[in-house]
Amino acid sequence: MAEYSIKDLENFTNIKAHTLRIWEQRYALLEPKRTDTNIRYYSDKDLKKILNINLLYNQGYKISRIATMSESEIMEQCKEYLELKHQSKSDHVDYFIRAVIELDEKKIQKRLEELNDDMGTAKLFVRVLIPLLQKIGDLWQVDTISVSHEHFLSNILREFLILETAKLLSPKKNKGTVILFLHEREMHELSLLYYHFLLKSRGYLCFYLGQNVPLKDLKAMVSQKKPDYVFTSVIAETDHDYFKEFMDSLCKIVPANKIFMGGHQMFRNKSLIPSQVHWIQAETDIDI
Repeated sequence: MAEYSIKDLENFTNIKAHTLRIWEQRYALLEPKRTDTNIRYYSDKDLKKILNINLLYNQGYKISRIATMSESEIMEQCKEYLELKHQSKSDHVDYFIRAVIELDEKKIQKRLEELNDDMGTAKLFVRVLIPLLQKIGDLWQVDTISVSHEHFLSNILREFLILETAKLLSPKKNKGTVILFLHEREMHELSLLYYHFLLKSRGYLCFYLGQNVPLKDLKAMVSQKKPDYVFTSVIAETDHDYFKEFMDSLCKIVPANKIFMGGHQMFRNKSLIPSQVHWIQAETDIDI
């Protein structure tokens, strides 16, 4: 079972730790446990509960009202809202969700192949897979699926993107050189795999380093290959201090105007991002 500090909860929800402590003391919304050394920590159950409370709070519910609701009532209200939120999404998303819950790998692979033939890998990723991954995260929040389901799907999508990228022919004339990597605390690879596919399909020579790359090793690769661009993604929850240290160190290795970076941690740390860094929020932002 994972253990979270109150700072972790703050990073997940953007609710200040001070506010979370007030809610905890005044309304008993959370019941942290303590380690043998008397350090407070929170469980996965606490994390889901505060995410659901935050969802209702952001929809206009007063915290005093939420405090009178049982956990099952909070969960039910969140499920209803999330169902409405996704009603406008593609029917393909619901098909994949059912297959994930059934752990039916063949069904997922077959539909991926059909949609890929119909719309191409890039459009499939943007129109179907991104909404699918967002819904998977929402369903985990309300206990409809488990982390195991999420990992099951992620590994299928990872294999799919790798295979589709491998099918691309190397260009006779390179448009430029790109290094793609994830920092040492980052394991969420799907966005980076998508960038790799997109860049290779456009004629760039790509060096894909993948997950958990120490910056000293990135520095050595940059020195050797002298890339025109470096791509990365920051998705895993992290504190502002680590993000700032990572950003500062990366800009010492690569000029900021050569860095393309995506992931929702960009929104949470936007004040720490140099203006020259290219922020990827859509495919059109990869304008090289």
